[in-house]
Amino acid sequence: MSTKMSPSLSPRFFSEKEVAKHCTKDSCWVLLGTRVYDVTAFLRMHPGGEALILRRSGKDISLEIEGPPHRHSENARRWMEQYYIGELDRDSTDEDTEETLRQRKKIPESITEEEEETTSAINKCSKVDEETDLVDWRKPLAWQVGHLGEKYDTWVHQPVDRPIRLFGNDFFEANTKTSWYMVPIVWMPLVIYLSWYCYSLLAQETTRLVISSDYSILVHKYSFPFIFALGMFLWSFIEYCIHRFVFHMRPPAHNYYLITLHFLLHGQHHKSPFDGSRLVFPPSLAAVVIGLFYLTLQQLLVEGLGTSLFVGGLCGYVVYDMIHYYLHYGSPSKGSYLYGLKAYHVKHHFEHQRAGFGITTTFWDHPFKTVIPEQTF
Repeated sequence: MSTKMSPSLSPRFFSEKEVAKHCTKDSCWVLLGTRVYDVTAFLRMHPGGEALILRRSGKDISLEIEGPPHRHSENARRWMEQYYIGELDRDSTDEDTEETLRQRKKIPESITEEEEETTSAINKCSKVDEETDLVDWRKPLAWQVGHLGEKYDTWVHQPVDRPIRLFGNDFFEANTKTSWYMVPIVWMPLVIYLSWYCYSLLAQETTRLVISSDYSILVHKYSFPFIFALGMFLWSFIEYCIHRFVFHMRPPAHNYYLITLHFLLHGQHHKSPFDGSRLVFPPSLAAVVIGLFYLTLQQLLVEGLGTSLFVGGLCGYVVYDMIHYYLHYGSPSKGSYLYGLKAYHVKHHFEHQRAGFGITTTFWDHPFKTVIPEQTF
């Protein structure tokens, strides 16, 4: 039975001994004052790693919430509330059972199967009040958000942990969701084939980079790894620009269509950042953008050079999508490169939505002055 509560139900009460029992990966509870939270589902998502929470399981984490070393944002505190399951009864003794506490507090002994199913479906995801929220969560959101106007920006940056239905049509809805493994399955064979093709083409020693009408440079086959790496590096810049200037554009409050477009492209990800089915790009949508980049490079550069740059960039895109998924669902080792990236990216979602646009690297945030500032106390 799910312990998460519906707002309409009276709070459950737990003894300190009972809270302390929940200290494993399978069931992890923490306290915030006298409020009890079941954070089991959040362990993998925690940017500091699940070990940090497990070490504090069954204990009051009020000091950790306030910091140092990290003061949690208002969005993080709001996020915490969706895991609320009841209150701590400090007056209870170790011999008190939950049944005794129910009787003393006059709490219903159980809820019906129907109530449990509703509670599990709604509250394991979010504390959204479906009666007062700015949108109707029982209906597809794609055509609603455009009407939010000036309230859209604030609303979309208040994240929730619940699934989002974008379209009423099942076909369109299914095409907005992609399993992470589909990205390497679709694109890595193309990366491997084009890498072999480019190396073979350059090996013919007919590819020359024209500097002027009188001077050109032979592009040798041994230069392919360096061109490939340059393509990956250029992708990191494109990744930064797309994330900052396209995904984080500020649609005019009066423009219904731009607000809707922004929500479909990236706003839905900020509203529900742990929706595992929408953390990578659908191959059908990505193919359009990838095709445009390919055609552009073919027009600007000779085939061997342009295709070599393209395949490096394509590999960079695959790495980007995989890292992005891992930053949301992975548990990197403390002190590792990905550990720092995960903490950085979570800050982007919960505190600094106008900074921290780098995903695979923070390199480009530095020259463009969008680095997320370090917290000081």
